[in-house]
Amino acid sequence: MEIKMVDLKSQYEAIKTEVDKGIKEVIDTTSFIKGEAVHAFQRELELYLNVKHVIPCANGTDALQIAMMGLGLKPGDEVITSSFTYVATAEVIALLGLTPVLVEVHEDTFLIDPASIEAAITTKTKAIVPIHLFGQCANMEAILSIADKHNLFVIEDTAQAIGAEYRFSNGEVKKSRLYGKCWMYLLFSIKESRMLW
Repeated sequence: MEIKMVDLKSQYEAIKTEVDKGIKEVIDTTSFIKGEAVHAFQRELELYLNVKHVIPCANGTDALQIAMMGLGLKPGDEVITSSFTYVATAEVIALLGLTPVLVEVHEDTFLIDPASIEAAITTKTKAIVPIHLFGQCANMEAILSIADKHNLFVIEDTAQAIGAEYRFSNGEVKKSRLYGKCWMYLLFSIKESRMLW
């Protein structure tokens, strides 16, 4: 018996009518880039996440690349990320001439282990890319503390958990939004100096 990690056929069939109608509208209007469907998605995601700006990308890989390019990282800089992720995360790091450093995850959640992050930091480390998975957020409180201590960028990969809520120990709740120190990938909120969440 074959067990699929992701059953796209069943997911598609559940919303087939809506998907087919949307695709037909895009084809009929030939608005393949920056069309009304993209703008509608942008506005709806801004409302859902309660953010001012969303910049849609073709895919999460492009979004990660844009964020890393915006941080001014240099070839040879190390970027720590999870050993349990889709290939695109490490692929983008390597594509930009950066060095991916893969660290362990918690065996019960498959989320990046902050202790492994801390142990992997060297003088070449410039960024951390935590991966949020299965609707769960990585331990952002610990990760942001490590990043602040070592002056590192944080770029969250929330492709598998957009909108998941993270509760800090002080009771503050934030929706998962893909932030970096000055940039977030996919959803851009350009601010200065402090790391965002």
